[in-house]
Amino acid sequence: MGRVVLVIWSVSWLVVLSLFGQAQSAERRGEQLQTIRIAYAAPVTTMAPIWIAAEIGAYEREGLEAKLVLVDSKAAMATVVSGEVDALVISAPAVIPAVLGGAKVTFIAGLHNKMIFSFHAQPDIRSPAELRGKIVGTDRPGTPTDYGARVALAKMGLKVTDVQPVALGGSIVLWPALQSRQIAGVTLAPPFSFRADATGFSRLVDTYDKPYQNTGVVVQRDQIRPRADTWLRLLRALRQANLRWYEDPKLAMHVMMKYTKQSDPDLLQKTYDFETNPPGFTKDLRVSDAGVRGILDFLASTVRPEAGKAQPKDFYDTTILDKLVR
Repeated sequence: MGRVVLVIWSVSWLVVLSLFGQAQSAERRGEQLQTIRIAYAAPVTTMAPIWIAAEIGAYEREGLEAKLVLVDSKAAMATVVSGEVDALVISAPAVIPAVLGGAKVTFIAGLHNKMIFSFHAQPDIRSPAELRGKIVGTDRPGTPTDYGARVALAKMGLKVTDVQPVALGGSIVLWPALQSRQIAGVTLAPPFSFRADATGFSRLVDTYDKPYQNTGVVVQRDQIRPRADTWLRLLRALRQANLRWYEDPKLAMHVMMKYTKQSDPDLLQKTYDFETNPPGFTKDLRVSDAGVRGILDFLASTVRPEAGKAQPKDFYDTTILDKLVR
């Protein structure tokens, strides 16, 4: 039987943690599975399509042996730029600065197009004005968490220079830092944002109304046509997974619990509802042109003036998607 392999990528590179999934139709047809290494930058719900595809055997049905690789967010873009992985699932705020800096990578599909961040502060901080001069947890510049923090601060009428930003990492690190009072405020994504609400932290603003290109599939631009068949198989598997998110809530919550290590049924239900009404996961796998435009405009007005000269189409390629819909 073929296998889908889950791997964690750390400073010491790849460490195999577990084997999961069962090969189905491809092997029964005597077809040799193609190995594809898919990296993702955080164990958060927006990565659910790559996990669901594993759980339902979609990769194997498409003739793929998928190795799912969890990478440190700081090294995520480097893994696909260097060819250490074949594809990377990540949000546009990490991709756009890399491409502006000369990286030859591009989205070939969008998996999720919903802004998910909200800003939470210590219970005694009740207004944005009370954040001035205080320590705010974030991630390093160019990461989705950093982008979410900047958008949240801007919506509150604040600039990054109005607070003391400390780059700690994503929600999985920032939430404990807020709980331990190491920081005064932080931008969180579900389910951590729901935990903050439930335990009395102040929710000062959310970013849900902003157009956004969240997670999508990023590959090396010069590999699109040479490996078109592989990418087409991958996108067919991921489209199955995105549709199953809406068709099978029990499966969706099982996958969240398994891969994000969240076990509270109320939080899982809130997260599922949040991603489903209105929908976050794309059914057609299209990249959000408006979502990319919104990020470009924000970056141009803040930290990357050159983003104002770029167009959304500079960051995605529809070659494979066009084949998918035929």
